[in-house]
Amino acid sequence: IPTCNGVNRYVDQALASVLSQTFQDFELIIVDDASTDGTPEHVQAVISKLISSTPPPPPPPTMGRPINVSPIIKGKTTEARAARNDGAKRANGEFLAFLDQDDLWEPTFLETTVTLLQAMQPTTACIHTGGYEVDAENRILHEVPTVSLSVPRYNQVGPFLRDGHLMGLIGMLMRKSAFQAIGGFDERLWWYEDVDFTIRLYQRAGGCVAHFPRPLWRHRRYKGSACGNVNPDRIFANRAYLLEKHAPSCQGSRLRKALQEEWAEFFSDRGKYAALQGDTRSAREFYRQSLHLRPFSRKTWLRYLRSFVPF
Repeated sequence: IPTCNGVNRYVDQALASVLSQTFQDFELIIVDDASTDGTPEHVQAVISKLISSTPPPPPPPTMGRPINVSPIIKGKTTEARAARNDGAKRANGEFLAFLDQDDLWEPTFLETTVTLLQAMQPTTACIHTGGYEVDAENRILHEVPTVSLSVPRYNQVGPFLRDGHLMGLIGMLMRKSAFQAIGGFDERLWWYEDVDFTIRLYQRAGGCVAHFPRPLWRHRRYKGSACGNVNPDRIFANRAYLLEKHAPSCQGSRLRKALQEEWAEFFSDRGKYAALQGDTRSAREFYRQSLHLRPFSRKTWLRYLRSFVPF
């Protein structure tokens, strides 16, 4: 669990969802990312309280090893992707799972995914499950649509360029060997690091990825969920880097078209942001670049025409 200023960002609920798992043979590693609100001390207190006041349910005989809670690592301001890499290096288990400080696992997440992955061939890199989006009060908003990636048409990166959360990181249990084989998370990415990771993991696995559709995790949507300010220019730079990085993998007409669609969407969004900043000249140039790649985009044409209307 990477955490940054988690005292008021639900880290206590995330910890409770882990420590109440029906599968108890696991190691819990919390990596603190330069918090300034006393998160390390808060987390230690929460863990002590949870372990002493709420004994876990009796596990099956094969799941009887006590939980090992690792010390919090006090990190620099490196953000979640580096914090996850740091925690993974310290992990001793055969499998890895990642949980953000404001998200939750259903009580049977580990029991289900570990049991299924253990029964599969060693070539199966990971298993991912369905999940829910919830609000700040943990009320279910909707079930997140996830799909099986075992069919041939998903044996490339195209679908991930459109939606990197076909396999949400929060709902994924992976072999540590697979994580190590792809080098973990790309620390040059501040945004979209989970999309990039998913693409590379699936490419490395050669399609050996399992899907279990039952919702076993909860992703929380609320105002102020990010640690720190969201920088739009930096997001656009990361998005361009992601597309450039995976462009060589987009071979064949279908994938080249998918990549072209993504670049068209990228330029259209950049134009919209420039327009909101009052930079009409740059906005129109971005819109023209988008329309060159996708001439019949109604959305981009409307944005472009709107740029000539004073408001």
